[in-house]
Amino acid sequence: MSKLFKLKEWLTLKEAANHISTVLGESVTLADIYRLALDKHITLSADFVNGAQARTGKFVKTDDIEFRKVENHLFTGEKLEDPYLSPLNNETYVFEDDWVSLDSKTVSIKGLWDLTMIGSEALDIEHYYQQETSGLKVTLTCLEGTLLRQGDVICQLQSDFDDNEYQQGSKAAKQKLEQFITSNKLTDDEIKKLRDEYQTERKAYLGGKREFERVPSYYPSGGLDEHDYVLVVKTNEVTRFIQSLEGTPPEAKPLTSKERNSLLVLLGAVCKNADIDPSQRGIATSLVALTELIGAPLTDDTIRKILNQIEPAIESRSK
Repeated sequence: MSKLFKLKEWLTLKEAANHISTVLGESVTLADIYRLALDKHITLSADFVNGAQARTGKFVKTDDIEFRKVENHLFTGEKLEDPYLSPLNNETYVFEDDWVSLDSKTVSIKGLWDLTMIGSEALDIEHYYQQETSGLKVTLTCLEGTLLRQGDVICQLQSDFDDNEYQQGSKAAKQKLEQFITSNKLTDDEIKKLRDEYQTERKAYLGGKREFERVPSYYPSGGLDEHDYVLVVKTNEVTRFIQSLEGTPPEAKPLTSKERNSLLVLLGAVCKNADIDPSQRGIATSLVALTELIGAPLTDDTIRKILNQIEPAIESRSK
């Protein structure tokens, strides 16, 4: 493994394919990376170069959701023959017992976000795979939107209506209009009429945006390509994938300071419950014997170093 590889947080898909090829001694293509991601053998991530807008939230279970009974048709108001239950807070169903609960507010996100492969991002990867192999286009859509993950946080990418050429009065609609004017032979009166119509639509659009409840500024993105991003694979994910093929258990991540202090506090609580005073003279020797009884002996020096950290850890947590 190269020294530079260890310093990188992530690799481009081509870099990942080359690295895996080198380690495994067999050819791995870009199409293989897409296929591995679709089959959930490897996790891809998106690095948003210019940031993005999103609604954030979390996974929840069915038991955590409040439902309301829908008895009438949403548009006609007619009584339904088969009433159904709908989430009271508009949670999105994902799979089996899993739902996504999103905040109503749109926020800016940045950095690396993992593709969950349960929303339209899976269709994006399928499209890229087909382009590499068959040349076919994937034209399916996904109502759940584009769902990404960063730790325990889930986000649904949002796009600005101003960037939607089909939204009357948007900036994108103005660009489309000017392209139409440029590519067609129109009279000055016809051009003026089109631009005046746009200005009327623009005023109505901006007026509607001020009334947020009536015309929201954002809507769920149909795919990753509505944003500036780079598809990557985290280096630790590349290592995990290679180890999974070689049958080598993944290397344990080093403890963070918070995790280490939590373990020391827990050890202090256990010592107190067992009437063991970590500062007692000669206690380390007694604990060496206990570790030998379970077949995982520690040295006297190692135990003493651990015991000396317990009290400072408890004091830092108590502040």
